Amino acid sequence: MIKLFVSDLDGTLLGMDHYIKNEDIDAVNRLVERGVPFTVASGRMDHEIKEVLKQVGVNGHRVSQNGAFVFDDEDKHLHSKTFDEETAHKVMKTIDPEPMIKTVSTEKDTFTEKGNKWIDLISEQLFHDIIVHPTMREDFGTNIHPSKITLHGKEKDVIEAYNRLSETFGNEIDSFISHETCVDLMPKAVNKGTGLKALMEILEIEPHEIAVVGDSFNDLSMFDLTPHSFVMSTAHPEVIQKGAIIVDHVHEAIEELEKKSLI
Repeated sequence: MIKLFVSDLDGTLLGMDHYIKNEDIDAVNRLVERGVPFTVASGRMDHEIKEVLKQVGVNGHRVSQNGAFVFDDEDKHLHSKTFDEETAHKVMKTIDPEPMIKTVSTEKDTFTEKGNKWIDLISEQLFHDIIVHPTMREDFGTNIHPSKITLHGKEKDVIEAYNRLSETFGNEIDSFISHETCVDLMPKAVNKGTGLKALMEILEIEPHEIAVVGDSFNDLSMFDLTPHSFVMSTAHPEVIQKGAIIVDHVHEAIEELEKKSLI
């Protein structure tokens, strides 16, 4: 039986302009009413996940910033990991030549060194404004503790940057294409999979007792955890290959589990 259902946000539960399908809302509420806890695992920040949960109308566990922070459905902090100051500076210096927008996230805020129209456009897709902080790097390790460093741009640039950075850093950090428009750079061993493992250990849930649904490369670590993985039909072909079952919507994943009497 499934004891935990986990959903990604962007491109999965959450559409453009923060839109959530009514069918998905109904299915998630039905899931919770049957006693199956709901979890959101996203590259977004924790307070953004809270806003989505309010829209859905349920409490839920939260794995934010690709596993950097984990909170349970009672708001209890379970796990967190941020960059050490030296590594954060090294990453920023390395990505300086990249012709893309750079942002740095902490537990509660997102910063950039220079404001422009692209920063404004990115902010529109978030639940908060990006803070322009020209001396951001000087505050690393004191007022700013980076948990995620992101490059934003066109899909072609995103893929090329991901490949270059993966080759440059190797196993020093973890990097993901979390959306076709961005590459997330994370501290080593920080991903949705490790975040979920921390949650599962507290809840005493085994891998075969969770179901996950996602659409991007940062969801692959979730897919690797369980045989009950659902991948969105709109995902990149390489991501689709890793999912067990292809769906068009989150409610279809829940309905499939219901048909199999797993919930």
